[in-house]
Amino acid sequence: MTEWSFNEKTQGFGWFLQNKYAGKAEILNEGKAGYTSSALKQDFDRVIRRATAPAAAPTLLFTIFLGANDACIIGSSEYVPWPLFSANIRAFIDAILSYHVLSNTKIVLITPPPIAGPAPMVEKTMTKDEIEVANRWKKEGPRYKTYMSKKRYAEGIMHIAGEYEEAGRVVALNFWRDIVDAVLEEEGGTYDEETPPGCGLVGAKAFPTGWFTDGLHLNVKGYNVLSKGLIELLTKKWPELAPESL
Repeated sequence: MTEWSFNEKTQGFGWFLQNKYAGKAEILNEGKAGYTSSALKQDFDRVIRRATAPAAAPTLLFTIFLGANDACIIGSSEYVPWPLFSANIRAFIDAILSYHVLSNTKIVLITPPPIAGPAPMVEKTMTKDEIEVANRWKKEGPRYKTYMSKKRYAEGIMHIAGEYEEAGRVVALNFWRDIVDAVLEEEGGTYDEETPPGCGLVGAKAFPTGWFTDGLHLNVKGYNVLSKGLIELLTKKWPELAPESL
């Protein structure tokens, strides 16, 4: 889980699951705000030890929602470069799959969302060439590079989930694309690979108030998209995990 996802004020997906599964299953918050996949390693070992302890209740599901911090551009590179990040994610998955006591446990990987950059105004007098020049400059900035880095990490997580398809116990939720599609549906418009919502380029749409609290952390609308996508994915892939089936 993500630590802040249990906040009722933002209707986080942890809070949503607690309400959805009330009286059926215990939803544990094992998230750590500000952590990367590398920083989480030691704590993940603790979580596994508890889940596999002799007196532990069966663990039905792990959600792994990482990458938002790892993919941030710090200087000239990602905070946790992709080769290390992807190795960390695979190690978490492999650890869960390796325990007999967790043989019925399912795993959902959740991709990081984009950041919500401001949308610069397009002056009526700006020519196409002037817009291209302005965007060329913006693409060299850390905000745009972080935006695109998170997109790459999201695509990579979807690929990792595909590697485990035969196991039948690992799926991924493309939250990056879900939230982009949701804001376009609400605000109007179609997806443009060159100027996706929140990228901060001239001509791109912004995420209005209600989607993010600060450009990075999710607000009510963002979490609603995540919660809806997660419960739909769970109940479609594994109907036995639907609240009414427990």
